Amino acid sequence: MHRTSAGPHRTTATRPRIPTKEERAAELLRAERVAWRDRLKDAIRTGLECFAWCAVGLFLVGYAVHVTDEKTGQVAFYGGLVIGNSGIVASLYFAFLRARDRGDVS
Repeated sequence: MHRTSAGPHRTTATRPRIPTKEERAAELLRAERVAWRDRLKDAIRTGLECFAWCAVGLFLVGYAVHVTDEKTGQVAFYGGLVIGNSGIVASLYFAFLRARDRGDVS
């Protein structure tokens, strides 16, 4: 049996349509808005985390001022300093890692 090139097994490759300048500009604008929204959400999240760690640290330092036992006061005071500061540093470090994963920093 002889097959011709016009037979049912012939496949035609279709090329993808190249977007116009306006379509590409609209696509880039949408992507930019999504990226900006993601950065804003992460900045707000990081700010709230830092505020929470600061509040925990200040609470412990304030508790150290009001307690009457010296040992308990020292533990609460230094615990507040360590927890508050290390929590803030950890929040900022993890925010940097998230930004690096998004491609915001290199």
